[in-house]
Amino acid sequence: MGINFPSDVSASAASSLEDVGDSLQKSLSVKVKKGTLTKINTQETGSTDHSLGSIIATAAGGNKPKKTSADGKLDQIIPNFVSKHVKSMVYRKQVAAQKTADAAGVPVNTLELKPGAEESFAAVVMVDVSGYSKLTATLAQRGSVGAELLAKTMKAYLDQIIETINNHDGDIVKFAGDAVIVCWRSDQLVDLFDNDQDAARGELVYKAAQCCLRLLTELGTYAIDIKDCDTRLLRIHLGIGAGLISDVIVGGETGRWEHFIAGEGVLQLAQVLDLAKAAGELALSHQALKWLAHVIDIRTLNLGNYDKRCIILTGLETAMRKGGQPVIPPDTLLQFDSQAQWDANLEIYKYFMDKTALFKLQADVNQSRLFGTDANLTELLNLAELRQVTTVFIRIGSLKTSNPQELLELSQSAMNIVLSSLGKFEGNLRQFHVDDKGAVILCFFGLPPMAHDNDAILGMRAGVEIRDRFLDVFEDFSIGITTGVVSYGGVGAPGRAEYAVMGDAINMAARLMCLTDAKEGILCDIQTYNLCNGDFSFEDLGEVKVKGKAHAIPVFRPLSAIPQADGPSPKKGKESFTMIGRQTEKDAIQNVLDSFSQKTVGCLLFQGDGGQGLTTLADYTFEQFASKSITHWYLH
Repeated sequence: MGINFPSDVSASAASSLEDVGDSLQKSLSVKVKKGTLTKINTQETGSTDHSLGSIIATAAGGNKPKKTSADGKLDQIIPNFVSKHVKSMVYRKQVAAQKTADAAGVPVNTLELKPGAEESFAAVVMVDVSGYSKLTATLAQRGSVGAELLAKTMKAYLDQIIETINNHDGDIVKFAGDAVIVCWRSDQLVDLFDNDQDAARGELVYKAAQCCLRLLTELGTYAIDIKDCDTRLLRIHLGIGAGLISDVIVGGETGRWEHFIAGEGVLQLAQVLDLAKAAGELALSHQALKWLAHVIDIRTLNLGNYDKRCIILTGLETAMRKGGQPVIPPDTLLQFDSQAQWDANLEIYKYFMDKTALFKLQADVNQSRLFGTDANLTELLNLAELRQVTTVFIRIGSLKTSNPQELLELSQSAMNIVLSSLGKFEGNLRQFHVDDKGAVILCFFGLPPMAHDNDAILGMRAGVEIRDRFLDVFEDFSIGITTGVVSYGGVGAPGRAEYAVMGDAINMAARLMCLTDAKEGILCDIQTYNLCNGDFSFEDLGEVKVKGKAHAIPVFRPLSAIPQADGPSPKKGKESFTMIGRQTEKDAIQNVLDSFSQKTVGCLLFQGDGGQGLTTLADYTFEQFASKSITHWYLH
């Protein structure tokens, strides 16, 4: 696909803090697919001219190579999985690299990624789904079937929410479980003392409010029909903050990078959502209302409850403008003239996607090609799968600062530690984002292509290592680790999509990391404990009541790894032991054993989710086999 480079685009962003990144780590030179910038001309026109002017001329001619291969199909889909800011950041780096190469008379072969932060003024919105936690806990009782029902229900709802946001030109920065973080920004409005731009800032808030109210009107409630499920409706509530934000880019030598937003506009969301707890409400921070007042007569707004933190906005039907509609200055981050520019550099986009998403996309595209089906984005997002995974949920409470330089330094430190441990134990970084609780980092063990039969142990090893290293850097952090079946599939619409991981185990990891006992340490559930208690020592904290569960759940604190003796570990179950409870299973096993004693050969199958005590049950059965002198073999 051709790339159209306008000659007047600035190669540098306002208020860039990339010089801070230079002091954080050695600049990472990311290898770009050979010819991403320069091969356009040789493929499309046969020309060997690599100059910026030649690229502009070629792109302006509308010549675009036809992509019919699986790789071509994948290239068309990948841009949907990154935010507008990432696309524009990559594009600007290409322009800068091309200008430098033109001046030196050499082709462009590499682009540099390094930690950085860029300041903008933004209206920031969080769309939060109410009823998700209760629905998740209810469906968790149905095992893998419940995980699948949850994913289908949430996908249907989120798809419509995302499509509406896309139609209102919002930039979806993060999909955070049952919430979506969106912003309307301009990097030309950061001088808050420039009163001439007040109306333009207010217009951004107005755009955000229009989108939010459309969401409430069309999707405020969402009916669900799941048999024998008490939850019948899902609802949304929304908050708007406004102020300076930083678009932060952090990453490391593993080639995995993350983009998130932080700053005053984001911090306001915590307060406004506290007031808009009731489903179907939209709350504005007083700062957002102040900016909105520059374009709308607030006496004509439909307002509801308010307090010193925020105010409820119920409608804009009677809103009257102050003067004409202001012009928002073109954002140098988003000056694109054609769709071709959105697809600026696919290889760099991939560094902002988790490895599992890339693997699944490629596998699904290849599979659709094999069966002769159309691998369009909508069809690919409908392909979901169930996996048992170990979730490592990390919260860094001390990372709440709105100072861009301090935020960048601390975020990069956290990213370095986490990526190092994930690389060592083959886990997957799902996302890194900042909210009112600080930084939140979500990791998984067990998603393809890095799935193992001991993912819980690997996840625990990574969690313990991260904990030990965080103690030297952060004053306030906590980690929750759980294991269970989740659904992994796509959500979204053309323009913005994501692969979401949904399941009760993920919610429980978030709940555990927020418990007081998790401070500067780790808490895990009983499933993870059962899978790891031969490799780690634990402290049993008893049963704890957590949000989303009708009854208290067993909670454990991992302490340290148990030193392993050289040589193979002895087989469990060799010595006699007493299994407490599980009388139903014991009776079933006894009936099978009685039937085996009368036959020449037979088979006994144990099936269930990991961490449910299957190994203990199998060891008990082996002992019963031995007591009856029945020859047996174990296949795993």
